[in-house]
Amino acid sequence: MIPSRLYLSGFLSYQDPVEVDFTPLELACISGSNGAGKSSLLDAITWALFGEARGRDADALINNQVNSAEVILDFDYENNRYRIQRSKSRGKTTLLELYVLSPEGQWRAMTEKSVRETENRLRSILRMNYETFINASFFLQGKADQFTQQQPANRKKVLTNVLGLEVWESYRMTAAEKRRGVEYELQVLENQQAEISAELSQEKERKARLAELEEQLDQLVNLRQAKESELISLQRLAASLEEQRRLVGVLKGRLDETRGRLTQYREQKEKLEEQRIQLMEKIRLAKDVEAAYQQWIKDRETLADFEKTAEKFREIVARRNAPLSAIQAARSALEQELRTLRENAEAMERSEAKLATQNQELPLLQGEIQALEEQIAQRKAYEAEVQSLQEMAATMKAENERLKAEMHELRGRIDQLQEMEGAICPLCGQPLSPEERRNLIEALEAEGRQKGDAYRGNQARLKENEEKRLELGRKLQALEKAEGALRIATREYDQVEAEIQRLQAEITNWKNSGAKRLEEVQRILKEEDFALEAREALAEIDREALNLGYDAAAHEALRQAEELGRRSEQALREIEAARATLEPLERQIADLEEKISREADLLSSQEKEYQEAEQKFIEDSAELPDPESAEAELQALKAKENRLRMDVGMVRQSVAVLDVLRERQGRLSQKRAELAIQINRLKILERAFSKDGVPALLIEQALPEIEDQANAILDRLSNGRMSVRFETLRGLKSKKDEKRETLDIVISDAMGERAYEMFSGGEAFRVNFAIRLALSRVLAHRAGARLQTLFIDEGFGSQDAEGRQRLLEAINLVRSDFAKIIVITHLEDLKEAFPSRIEVEKTVRGSRLRVVA
Repeated sequence: MIPSRLYLSGFLSYQDPVEVDFTPLELACISGSNGAGKSSLLDAITWALFGEARGRDADALINNQVNSAEVILDFDYENNRYRIQRSKSRGKTTLLELYVLSPEGQWRAMTEKSVRETENRLRSILRMNYETFINASFFLQGKADQFTQQQPANRKKVLTNVLGLEVWESYRMTAAEKRRGVEYELQVLENQQAEISAELSQEKERKARLAELEEQLDQLVNLRQAKESELISLQRLAASLEEQRRLVGVLKGRLDETRGRLTQYREQKEKLEEQRIQLMEKIRLAKDVEAAYQQWIKDRETLADFEKTAEKFREIVARRNAPLSAIQAARSALEQELRTLRENAEAMERSEAKLATQNQELPLLQGEIQALEEQIAQRKAYEAEVQSLQEMAATMKAENERLKAEMHELRGRIDQLQEMEGAICPLCGQPLSPEERRNLIEALEAEGRQKGDAYRGNQARLKENEEKRLELGRKLQALEKAEGALRIATREYDQVEAEIQRLQAEITNWKNSGAKRLEEVQRILKEEDFALEAREALAEIDREALNLGYDAAAHEALRQAEELGRRSEQALREIEAARATLEPLERQIADLEEKISREADLLSSQEKEYQEAEQKFIEDSAELPDPESAEAELQALKAKENRLRMDVGMVRQSVAVLDVLRERQGRLSQKRAELAIQINRLKILERAFSKDGVPALLIEQALPEIEDQANAILDRLSNGRMSVRFETLRGLKSKKDEKRETLDIVISDAMGERAYEMFSGGEAFRVNFAIRLALSRVLAHRAGARLQTLFIDEGFGSQDAEGRQRLLEAINLVRSDFAKIIVITHLEDLKEAFPSRIEVEKTVRGSRLRVVA
């Protein structure tokens, strides 16, 4: 993966959009002070590629001053150029787009249906995941020594993760899960075999039970056939009685019909007699109804005269609506204006109170801003002091490295002088007496003590220097918070000042116009001084209505009297209809009385005939046994026979199935043997996939390759003075003949072999760098990807001038192996060693950068 362009906006410390063109950069550094935002550029690359950035939550990557972050990365890989566009709004899901540049120069979309599917496609293109990528291409800050700083017992575990061998643990878990599934299948099979054996042991009992049931079935069949013959005889006798029963039913039906007709005639006669009484009552009131009818005729004529006068009155009243509407409209408009003016007056009271509060708050904010500005003015002095302390620390560390080497040399010379025999100096080859040798040893020891005192003094001053730098760092961090507080206070001051001006203008405008209008509207409504022309027109219409002399109450009373009289007309018609109906009604009543007499005689003769037929049927039925009981007994025998036949069938089936079970038992035995073989094979795979199996073999195979790569790089870094060796076995102190697994790092230099932990910070970093770069090469090779770009985000601060020069030489020596090498450093004297630079600085608007080629 070779980056060609990086665009980011709202990401971590980068509030405003920035863009980096990597195309002309082959060996470059990203420089800037601590906290300027250098490492954020590498975080943007990993977030764009894999959605991860040093374990941070996605919302935590968004700059605090904005609501969304966006990163666009263009990169080359395997002769193709790709573009990734990843964005995230606060509280919402991440958006991801993937493109490839076509030969025609157009971006062609490769985005899948979901973010997860698009990320999977991107990983398949790179042939790396996030962990493999950062361990191969990135020397992330604080992680160059994550392998070497581990305890020897844990280094294999770290190496397993770095080489991606944890996949073998998933293989082992898959094999174990499958083995448990086969073991469960074997247990089920054994349970089935046990069930089959239990059934085969019941063969003798099942055959005896079958013979017993077949004998019972034969006896029950004979009994059921006898009961069927008996039932047929009963059914013939029942058929004869059924004819008598039908005759009784016919007679009963005729009798009920006659009773129904007789009842119907009697009910009709009662209704007609009631109707005759009602008609005679209406005819009796004929005289009063005729008098009321004549009075209604007179009232109707008088009402017609009243209606003519009322029509004129309604025309006059209709003309009142126009002036009344005009008066009401004017009143409503004034009342609405009055409500609005009163609301404005209340709002002005609140504005005056708010203006007083804002006038009190403004001096307080001004004082806070002045105090923060005075505090922030100290930043440059703190930064200069930090730079001075860093330079002093580098000088003292370099001096201590020199003193340490000189003390080792003095100790070697003293040891040689103490062990020598004879009078020849082993150092210069000149004759040396015992006293001269003693004086020389004392002089060398005095010189060693002097250097030791200087070394310890430097250590004490370094500790004091570190404490001062930490204190200054805390002060600088506090100043960053103060800058944020200053921005907030300044913004609040501007807002309060603008609000005061707005409130003053609003209050002045109200006093000049709104308050006067409020008093005027109140006076107009109180004195009814509005719609004067409409009021005069309404008074003229009222005078005209009064001159007409119309009495609405008398009109209404006459209308109600006419409505009551209207009923007399209907009553008169009903009396005439009653006189016409009375004579036919009396003829119907006489006809019904004749029919009732005839039906009563017929009912008496039918009742006698029915009673005689019913008595004969009862006597004949008493001597016949109950056919239904015989039928129920036969059905019970059939049901019992059916149940017994089912039992016989089930027992026959249970006997016949034994042969099938014997055959199945044989197949299960064969299957059981196959499952046992499969379980043994899966157990072998579990052991092979465990940490002591294939992963251990792969680590053993990888270590020589890592060691060779590391020594080739370390040879360049140390000018051939240092080499590294991995030991995977260590002898036990209690049992010298036995050994246990480990992963020790043994380093050789001019003074011999020592453990990694015994070397100084600068020497240890050279080893870290060599091993880390070797791991990157091996890991990229094993992932099937090419290691084309190297990012280094740490390391030079612990090196003296010579060590930094060696590291730069090593980077230049491996430069041909990479398309691009990007180094992050905060050391000003180091950035000049690179042909290209990306300079990052922190501003009040976040991080900014510029490319210096």
